[in-house]
Amino acid sequence: MEKIKCDTEAVDSSIKSIFSERGDLDFAEQLWCKMKCVSSYQELIACFTLVLESRECGEIQPWIHHGSGSLLSKLIQQSYHGKMEAVSLTGITPVQMLLEIGLDKMKKDYVSFFIGQELATLTSLDCFISTSVDLQEQVHCVQKLHHMLEIMVSCTVLLQFKHESLFPWTQICIKYYRENPLDEKHVFQLPVSSALVKKFCQDSHPEVWKVDISSGHGPKEVKTTWQVSTNPPVEHMMSNNTGKECLWQNEIIKADA
Repeated sequence: MEKIKCDTEAVDSSIKSIFSERGDLDFAEQLWCKMKCVSSYQELIACFTLVLESRECGEIQPWIHHGSGSLLSKLIQQSYHGKMEAVSLTGITPVQMLLEIGLDKMKKDYVSFFIGQELATLTSLDCFISTSVDLQEQVHCVQKLHHMLEIMVSCTVLLQFKHESLFPWTQICIKYYRENPLDEKHVFQLPVSSALVKKFCQDSHPEVWKVDISSGHGPKEVKTTWQVSTNPPVEHMMSNNTGKECLWQNEIIKADA
């Protein structure tokens, strides 16, 4: 359990460092970094009111990334031409505006990672960053991007995989999530070269090796499991091999009725 906890912390730490590296945050993204900690609905309204009034009076000159889809970004872009649409900051509008700028920032963070690491192109990621779908679907798309990021970072941090292995894995994940809903329990079938397995085994010190082989289908399916361990299956077997390095093999055959 301690090893799992350390591995999880290593992955989380790497993900946090990735999101702290971008230096091209536009005004709306910087605003999200400040406003994501607002403590009340009234505070949220006050923040947006101050921003819009300050822009309308010319007190601030914010710049926005081209293609940003949030309502706030559109209002600021309108102001470049001397006219800004009036928005009533009532009901759920302020909350939606905050969610929109947060989604915009997170999308750019994920895209920056995948393109920066040369794991994907902007075209291959376009369906995950579209603003033409509703907010709920945009949230699902961001969740998909995060799941793919977790897979890539886990492979990099824990398994020390390089770009030549990470690139095809990324393409498999992208293809799956372009066609399917979010499923964090999905088992991805990822190609692994024998050289990669060899290096991983040489760098690791496994105590248990296990192989499952299935044959047949349905009621005739037979599953055979081979397990090789550095520890004996029962304690009394150790007394006859004190001081010796041994490998213990178990074989289990299970036939479904």
